[in-house]
Amino acid sequence: DQETGRSPLIVASMTGNVAVVQYLLERGAPWNALDRFGQCAGNYATNHQHWDIVNILVDHGTRAELILGSVMRSNYDERSNNNESSSTKPNYLRQRLSFCNGAILDEERDAVMMKWEKPLMEAHAQILTNNGQPNKRVMNVGFGMGIIDSILQTYQPSLHIIIEAHPDIYAQMFKDGWDKKPNVRICYGKWQDVVPQLIQEGLQLDGIFFDTYAEHFFDMEDFHKLLPRMLSKPNGIYSFFNGLAPDNLFFHGVACQCVKLQLGQVGFETEFLPCEIQVPNNKEWEGIRRKYWHDRDTYYLPKITWKP
Repeated sequence: DQETGRSPLIVASMTGNVAVVQYLLERGAPWNALDRFGQCAGNYATNHQHWDIVNILVDHGTRAELILGSVMRSNYDERSNNNESSSTKPNYLRQRLSFCNGAILDEERDAVMMKWEKPLMEAHAQILTNNGQPNKRVMNVGFGMGIIDSILQTYQPSLHIIIEAHPDIYAQMFKDGWDKKPNVRICYGKWQDVVPQLIQEGLQLDGIFFDTYAEHFFDMEDFHKLLPRMLSKPNGIYSFFNGLAPDNLFFHGVACQCVKLQLGQVGFETEFLPCEIQVPNNKEWEGIRRKYWHDRDTYYLPKITWKP
């Protein structure tokens, strides 16, 4: 449709025509094509509660993304082997950061972290410590504003490792006295360099959180491959900030399914727990170049545990 931009797949998904949806997908119709309203077939199938079509589209989209990801992965690895930066912001660690009221901004006025995330970090910390149990061995990769680390400290961890790569944030941590907090061990550098050293020490952790900035999805995938060597068995818990595909709820669901399958390959079960959140209003985004959260009031918190 020239006016709406709706493809035959979108129309079939809206009307609940399973046979046509399957036919079109088998013949190469793009599962993720958007209309002029920024909606895809999966969005319309969800809105109209055609759950059988939703499942078909999620399954197809997941398989397509995993295949595409394997191709992109080879290009990513080739760039890495040639010492070319594969980061989404290659110069991020050389940028001067601004510590504004309620946010950390990079030189392009993108938010590294914002204070509105605090309720999410409280929920993550509860999950990581098994409902606030003390004396846990925890690690956070990516300090940012230190929101989750401040919450974790209230649970009196027996070991609290923080990995931070940006020199400005690292310096701010010392200004705020994090080097003097109980049982805190600060590791300065990229996790790609720090984590192998911690593994070599034989470190085992009860809770691990991953929330880096300006990294590629493949970086998180690489981190996940190291998890089995760090997370204690059988009760260790891992989580990450779930900003996967934030622009579109259906794409977000497919990305979550991809992560779930990848973590399953290394021995983990993944749940995405719905958490209601207060969405930041437009005023909170003033002065920030682009949003990293798009007007959704449900956050799907990842809880990753060992398979039985």
